[in-house]
Amino acid sequence: MFIDFDGTITQVDVIDELIRRYAIDDSWKAVEEQWQRGEIGSMECLSREFDVIRVSPAHLTAFLAQVPLDPGALRLFALLRERDVPVSVLSDGVDVFINHILSAAGLGDVTVRSNTIEQQGDRLRLVCPHHIPSCPVRAAHCKCASAQLLGNGNRQSIYIGDGRSDLCAARKAHCIFAKGILAASLESCGTQYTCFDSLSDVRAVLDLTWTGVTA
Repeated sequence: MFIDFDGTITQVDVIDELIRRYAIDDSWKAVEEQWQRGEIGSMECLSREFDVIRVSPAHLTAFLAQVPLDPGALRLFALLRERDVPVSVLSDGVDVFINHILSAAGLGDVTVRSNTIEQQGDRLRLVCPHHIPSCPVRAAHCKCASAQLLGNGNRQSIYIGDGRSDLCAARKAHCIFAKGILAASLESCGTQYTCFDSLSDVRAVLDLTWTGVTA
C-alpha cells in the first residue's frame, strides 16, 4: 500500500500551514498560483516557498506537535499491521516533518519516502533526493518512480491520496482511494476510484473486503 501524507494522514497540509504562519512576506502566493496553473513543478514551487520561511528549530518542533492526524489513521495502520500489509508513505512533503508526526503517534516504523530539508538557523532549504529530471510533472518527488521501486510485483497495489502530486502514481495502482483534487482529476480522466472522507472510510472498505465483516 502507498499512502500520501499531507491532507491524507494529516487533516491539514503541513507545508501550507507552515508557510502561512512563518513566511516573511506574501510572495509565496504568486508562486503557489503558478504551480496551480501548471506553469512550474512542485520542485520549483516548494524551493521558492521555503526561501521565504523563517522559523527557529524550537518553533518548528512546537508547530509539528500541533498537527492533527486524520481521525481514522491509527486504526487503519493497525489493520494493515494485523493483515501484514506493507505500507509506504509517498509524499511531496518533508521527511523531518513526517517522521516527527508519525513517531509522536507511535508510527515511527513506517517507511517514508519524501523530500527533506537542511536547516541553518531559522532558514530552511529544500533537498529533493527523489527528484527525477525526466519527471513529466516536474515534481520534487517522483512518486511514480518510488512506487515502482518499493512495489511488490506479486501483490496488487493500493494507493490513497488527495492531491495533484498523487495522480500519476495513483493511476498505476490496482485500487485507488481518493478525495479532493485527486478525486476530481481521476473523475475527469475516467479512472475508477473509491471516494473517502476519512481514513476510517478506507479502513471500513478494506476490512469488509478482506474479512467480509464490517468493523
